[in-house]
Amino acid sequence: MRIAMVGSFPLDPARIPGGVEAVIKNLLAPLAATPGLDLHLVTCVQGLDRPRSGEFRGARIHYLPGQTRLGHLTDHILEQRRIAAKLKEIGPDLVHAHGTGRYVAGSHRSGYPVVTTVHGIRYKEVVLFGGLKGKVRRVTTIRLERRLLAESRHIFVIADYVARAIAPLTRARLYPIANPVAPEFFALPTSDESDTILSVAAVQPRKGLLHLVEALALVRKQRPTARVKIIGKVLDREYADRIGRRIRELGLQGAVEMLGFVSDEELQAAFTGCAVFALCSVEESSPVSIAEAMTLGKPVVATAVGGVPDLVADGKSGYLVPFGDVEGIASALLRILDDPQRRLSFSRAARSRAEADFHPDAIAARTVAVYEEILAAGKGHA
Repeated sequence: MRIAMVGSFPLDPARIPGGVEAVIKNLLAPLAATPGLDLHLVTCVQGLDRPRSGEFRGARIHYLPGQTRLGHLTDHILEQRRIAAKLKEIGPDLVHAHGTGRYVAGSHRSGYPVVTTVHGIRYKEVVLFGGLKGKVRRVTTIRLERRLLAESRHIFVIADYVARAIAPLTRARLYPIANPVAPEFFALPTSDESDTILSVAAVQPRKGLLHLVEALALVRKQRPTARVKIIGKVLDREYADRIGRRIRELGLQGAVEMLGFVSDEELQAAFTGCAVFALCSVEESSPVSIAEAMTLGKPVVATAVGGVPDLVADGKSGYLVPFGDVEGIASALLRILDDPQRRLSFSRAARSRAEADFHPDAIAARTVAVYEEILAAGKGHA
């Protein structure tokens, strides 16, 4: 069985920029180790001048040049064509595409059977895009997403929330499957002795990091040693500047670290050393960062949006608060930081959920079972 996975992936697999890339990376090794499975990955990279190929964890990686101009206006048509052409070279039995954008569109264009993992509900995520350019992106993103969902016949859904959100837009058969966490997370030593609050999130308005900074100011009135580490690529420079100004206004210099984009090793070190994980987004589907935190037994404080309640059991493995509720975020953080017994109880519940649902070997086995089911049924068109 030859499988071509299609989705975003970096040239340097040791530096994973986001959740989709993490999911793909975590699936590659257990899928490639499956007897009789020949695994390929096709991805596009901005700034690449020519196609490249390589091996990673038993999979053959095909890097294609990304489209540099008019991408959103044209639905990245050049990348779609390059993806479809590469798939025809590979000749897969089945294509496993990720997202609801150009990678799925290029996969559909190839004519091979496709199963898609929907990672985010883009028509909800793009509402915060501002300005004329943002308006164009909203229109083109939503249009492409709706067309691809309507065309799809087989979809992996990473949370019950995703299934509910896309159900009115597709006739596809839906296969529930969680995001995998890297196997290293299940074996890492961890400590919760610090007062460090970690947030792994791209720096953009959708992630609500400004609210977390403001909550920290309230927390420090009762726990002066509390601090926040933020790990994530800056996607909105203006928003990053707003956060920086607010840090200075609140006198939090030295209490907030914005570490930017880090290596996997540095990310794991930050996870193991934090006392609590926080994610304050306005929209999420099933954040890999929360699953990673839970695997290490970290209590979670997060906004009760999208698929987050499918991950975090409120009052059992963490606390859920409304988006934008700065006082609620601060109160939840303090309840965890101030109570070692509660922290231990939440830690055990989080770890138990992770062991049951997030191990990549189990998720790869479920994924392969769906591949085989689709191919056996012979109904894999798109």
